[in-house]
Amino acid sequence: MLVSMTVRNIALIETLEMEFHKGLHVLTGETGAGKSIVVDSINLVLGERADRGLIRTGCDKGTVEAVFDISDCPHVRAMLKAEGLEADGNTVTTMREISTTDRNICRVCGVMVPLNTLKQLSAALVDIHGQHEHQSLLGEKNHLMFLDSFGDAGHQALLAETGDACRAWRETSASFSQLRKENAQREERLEFITTRSKELEAAQIAIGEEAKLLQQRAKLADAEKINLALAAAYVNLTAAEGNRVGVTALLQRAMDAIGRIEEYDPRFKTMASRLSSAFYEAEEMGIELRDAMEEESFDAEKNEQILARLDTYRRLTKRYGMEADELVDYAERLKDEIKNLKSMDERLRAAEVEYKAKLSAYRNAAQALTESRKQLANHFEGLMEAQLKDLGMGITHFACVFRQPDPNQKRVPSTRGDDQIEFFIAPNVGEPLKPLAKTASGGELSRIMLAMKAAAADRNMVPTMIFDEIDTGISGHIASVVAEKMDDIARYRQVICVTHLAQIASMADTQYRVQKSVVGERTITTVEELDPEQRVEEIARLVGGDDQQKASGFAHARNMLSIAWERKHVSG
Repeated sequence: MLVSMTVRNIALIETLEMEFHKGLHVLTGETGAGKSIVVDSINLVLGERADRGLIRTGCDKGTVEAVFDISDCPHVRAMLKAEGLEADGNTVTTMREISTTDRNICRVCGVMVPLNTLKQLSAALVDIHGQHEHQSLLGEKNHLMFLDSFGDAGHQALLAETGDACRAWRETSASFSQLRKENAQREERLEFITTRSKELEAAQIAIGEEAKLLQQRAKLADAEKINLALAAAYVNLTAAEGNRVGVTALLQRAMDAIGRIEEYDPRFKTMASRLSSAFYEAEEMGIELRDAMEEESFDAEKNEQILARLDTYRRLTKRYGMEADELVDYAERLKDEIKNLKSMDERLRAAEVEYKAKLSAYRNAAQALTESRKQLANHFEGLMEAQLKDLGMGITHFACVFRQPDPNQKRVPSTRGDDQIEFFIAPNVGEPLKPLAKTASGGELSRIMLAMKAAAADRNMVPTMIFDEIDTGISGHIASVVAEKMDDIARYRQVICVTHLAQIASMADTQYRVQKSVVGERTITTVEELDPEQRVEEIARLVGGDDQQKASGFAHARNMLSIAWERKHVSG
């Protein structure tokens, strides 16, 4: 149960410390005193949406800390263990801090945790019925959820099995649908990728080949350059055909010309000797150039082959928008896809068989869940009518109506099964059953929701229940009936209730007064746990009356408290 709560700088609360006990707790106070702030603080520490507007004006942050006793909550201990958290004996502390800078800190057992962890843990500790929660009864889609919540472990197992079967069907349905889409485009796709596959296969591309070709081309490019230089030098030295005359031939002519006159002058003889030396040097150079050309041969044919191959790679990489080595992997993927497309018929048949099998499994699970729901509905109707009788609606007939599916509408599997359920009531004798949403008044909705809470009180594992003004639309004798029902729930669970009704307040085991006052230049909200005399005063205020009726009001309050005490101890 909730043991204590400390609030700092939340709305009109500067600092507030509250202690809680077993049984029924009631918070009363003038309208606007801040009762809703207390509930907002509890909501905050339970992980509900944080509004920075809750932070007290002039403060940078607000915090709420709650301490819970989990002596009788083995499932909560299991949750803590799963999260690697350790309780302090039988005590768990949760804390929530919000700030103007949007910083949001959550702690459990002193350890910082994600908000979702705090919410999951809190859901196992506290069940809050907000001011407008009974309005959820107006939504037909919620009725199925309410009914299922009353199912036993066997029913919950069927619900889980149906959910699993639905999710399995959805997976196979998505796969089957995708295959059918692929099949519809199969021929066009097959033609497209087959053309590409053949082109890549004909190209006989290989990983690393382009790099090797570029390396060979660079080497051949150098060989070609050397070969051209040697050839040019050789031709210039030795050419002697056509109009082209090489250096050697010219030296030969010069040497012969000077040789015919060398006997006339010693100078000519010297010239002839030098020309002879130049001729033989040029001739030897020509021989060396010829030998070098033979050694540095350039394979023009191989060079053309390499260039053609590189051109193939350039064309393919540009066309497919990927690197040369990636083309090899792409070609393999195309082959696999072609194989898959050609085996599409077989895969479609297998997918259809699996789809139908999963759908059949879902239908079987959903049918079993429907049968369980019908039995549960009979039990639930009896529970609700008994609870409503206690709440002053003894002649009300309550029914769970199973809507028949439209035969012209395809039934799509759902994680909650195939059923559509709506709550019907007939609050008056002789009147037919009508939809709850169209029949019940605000006060009746409050009592119906309270009846559900009461019916589940002895089975619900959540140890603390909080009702924020569940008395909406209720007064007079019915208020006393509701008070007794709240007391009945408090026999099984700790109950905290915000109310304006004296009947409910008098039934409390512990009562708090919420009040607002001005201190200095600031307004603050305080909460005080009332002693017996203070309770008499507060309940008398709720009963109403002016100063002249004060004595009778006090007497009436004492009488109400006495009746409540007697009920608790006699029936307890």
